[in-house]
Amino acid sequence: MQRISVVSYNIQYSLGADHRYDLERCIDAVRDADIICLQEVERNYRRTGMADQPALIEALLPDRYCMFAPALDVDASTVAPDGRVTNLRRQYGEMTISRWPILSTRFIHLPKIDTGDAPNAWCGMQENVIATPDGPLRVVNAHLTDITETNRMTQVWAMVRQLAEAPVEGGAWNGVELDPEAHEHWQFDAPVPPMPHAALVMGDFNDTPDSAVVNVMLRAGYRDTWSPATARTPGDVTFKTNPAQGTYEDMRIDFVFANDGLEVIDANIDVDCIASDHQPVWTTVGLR
Repeated sequence: MQRISVVSYNIQYSLGADHRYDLERCIDAVRDADIICLQEVERNYRRTGMADQPALIEALLPDRYCMFAPALDVDASTVAPDGRVTNLRRQYGEMTISRWPILSTRFIHLPKIDTGDAPNAWCGMQENVIATPDGPLRVVNAHLTDITETNRMTQVWAMVRQLAEAPVEGGAWNGVELDPEAHEHWQFDAPVPPMPHAALVMGDFNDTPDSAVVNVMLRAGYRDTWSPATARTPGDVTFKTNPAQGTYEDMRIDFVFANDGLEVIDANIDVDCIASDHQPVWTTVGLR
């Protein structure tokens, strides 16, 4: 059985606990994992100098397969005095990085509630199928809203429905080309991509282990991979006290969940990393 090292990390667009922006520091903290799920990756934001963070991350990990999926995608274009438009998109979302090919990927938006003056943005889940040495593995990279528990509950319900329905739907496409010489053929010149049962769901859930949100995941058959029994090192905090963001106690709000298609070998939270306001959450698993 192949031991697969995975890590989930909300990089807060590279803003560290020391109030410094340093994207390379974020990537150095997790680069040894086989599968990396990052949240809060952005493109064309003024706070990060209009940087294209997905492209920069790909350059920092040139031997990996990478997929960026924006939850938020709005116009950031500029217009020159002569009227010429430079098309730019301001994007913010999840990025999945793998040692092995990402056979298929899709981004699924989760429900959003209009919260008036309280900031709230589109959130979602990036669903990937990765060709591990032991077979295909579904990896979901998710980020739930921090604004209200009510909105998070609608999101996690939508998530578990999608998780259950995906293997029934099948892969990204299916079928056989009856006449590959015809001009109207599909040109799907590759094997049909799978949609396996074995699944990891990783990300920032913005809620604690005893919350109703996490309970939905547990009742849906997904195991919280971190526990005192699986932990390689002490420490269970993924988001430290931060009064500037309305957090007045240490919390565990970042998770790696696994279904029964996977064996959980061990887990760890890197409590010493300061590259973000979150901590990287590590797990080692194997396909059953």
